[in-house]
Amino acid sequence: MMNILKNFIVIEGLDGSGTSTQAKLLSKNIKNSFFTYEPTDNDIGKFIRKILRNEISVDYTSLAYLFAADRNEHLYSNNGIVERCNRGEIVICDRYLFSSFAYQCLNLSFEKVFELNKDFFLPQIVFFLNTSIDECLRRLNQRETTKEIFEKESLQEKILQNYKKAFSFLKKEGFKYYEINGNQRIEQILNIEMEILKKESLL
Repeated sequence: MMNILKNFIVIEGLDGSGTSTQAKLLSKNIKNSFFTYEPTDNDIGKFIRKILRNEISVDYTSLAYLFAADRNEHLYSNNGIVERCNRGEIVICDRYLFSSFAYQCLNLSFEKVFELNKDFFLPQIVFFLNTSIDECLRRLNQRETTKEIFEKESLQEKILQNYKKAFSFLKKEGFKYYEINGNQRIEQILNIEMEILKKESLL
């Protein structure tokens, strides 16, 4: 049984789905909130980003362990997610362990990824931005940054299916899961999220 961490909100979706935009907007619109993301900007997270940009090559199992180590620091370090949530802050995170299932299960077994993440807290609420693959790719192609190793058109449908498998498997653990059409206008999505958070007494 995985434990739920109250006041912890996670936004998930394919690359280009709008997770970063929505996480930042939510944080701006919620008092006493803190925006964060994975990989983090600590030393482990910075190393992971070099791997994702294909600047460093490691085995996929090593990458999964690095993500788990980064997540552990994210949760339990000084002023980490757990400490902030326990003192009443609303923590809004752009990507979390669901992304590990979605991306790492392209190369590793579901069981392996679960084993690395099963002791971590689950969020109270997950928003999944179900943005069409075509729209995600259109947005990615507009970016001037170098494409990361998982930002390939051929992988997107598999990543989406991995997300669905992870949500189906983990929803029984008790977190609230909301799927939102990510093709809508940014303001529409934000309004939907805010209404849900009001209903869940997080505002």
